[in-house]
Amino acid sequence: MIRHWRLAIMALLMPSLVACGFGSDQTEEVPSPVCASGQIDGEVVLLTRADQISPDVIDRFERRYAVDVKELFYETDDELLSRVTAGADPFDVVLLRQDLAAILWRGGQLHTLDPIALPGRVNLDTQLTQPTSDAEGFYSVPLVWGTVGIGLNVNVVADTAETSWGLIFDLSQAWIYAGRVSVLDDPRHVMAAAMFYLGYSPNSMNRDEVREAGRVVAEAKAHLRGFDSDGYAARLADGGLDLAQGRSDDFMEALSPDSDDFLYSLPREGAAIWLEVMAVPITSQHPCSSHSFIDFLLEPRTGAVVADHIGEATANTASLSYLMPETAANRTLYPTLQARERLVLLDYTEELDLLYAEEFALVAE
Repeated sequence: MIRHWRLAIMALLMPSLVACGFGSDQTEEVPSPVCASGQIDGEVVLLTRADQISPDVIDRFERRYAVDVKELFYETDDELLSRVTAGADPFDVVLLRQDLAAILWRGGQLHTLDPIALPGRVNLDTQLTQPTSDAEGFYSVPLVWGTVGIGLNVNVVADTAETSWGLIFDLSQAWIYAGRVSVLDDPRHVMAAAMFYLGYSPNSMNRDEVREAGRVVAEAKAHLRGFDSDGYAARLADGGLDLAQGRSDDFMEALSPDSDDFLYSLPREGAAIWLEVMAVPITSQHPCSSHSFIDFLLEPRTGAVVADHIGEATANTASLSYLMPETAANRTLYPTLQARERLVLLDYTEELDLLYAEEFALVAE
């Protein structure tokens, strides 16, 4: 798998790679689709990770619109990026992380979406959408979301009443857990944690602030077990780590909900939001069916079924009343309003990615 920090560099290179023939061989800009709500222009070829959309949801869409949905699957980030940029497979809808969608968008690989064909966007949680997206054109729609916080062993970390990023970055505290702490192999999220710790916005473009965060990460590296975006939650559950920065969904999957030994916490200084989004590649042969499929997933009952099926939080406020009671009551999935005030949606612009990747690269290797 591509090391996650290199994705930011790839984001900057993508336009050049496309121009040199790495991606689509088109020679002129593809016009954005113009579709009516519910319009169908052929089957839907869906690229996603396995078991993201329940068979019942697929079946109901096929029956309503009398059209087939063909599911194709990817396992890794680099597989996703290479398959979409190669243009050999005409995917109609791709389900992927927000940062990967930004990479493909900047490489000219995604359509600007048609708001007329997506009336269900009014149901989206406004904290999970970019406020300027309509003015500049938008290329993705959030489906589910979560947070990046700290998983910890409560038997080792005694005071967990108010978790702080200082457990990782404050050397007067962190030395206690030396060699048993990991952070993500992801420049934006590691740097975001350091920025929160310092009291700065994780979307700051202030180079002095970002450099200060880089120094904080560099100092912390001495007591880290490593940079890990894959197996950290399992290692925490197995006792190999005392603390780990990571995604809420990874911790929920690895840690038993009945265990009193582990806790997932949102640090008091703040935490970043991650998104899984839906997008339409420029190679789509059925862009109007693509819009109709995305809008179908934005329907309140459908959104709840999708979120319950994969065990993640819905981005659809209208879906909340249709969730299973045990899901809706899960505070890891749905933080309190007070906790949500400390959450920040990361921006993925070319300038931000380069700025943070440059600082992170100095300490990650």
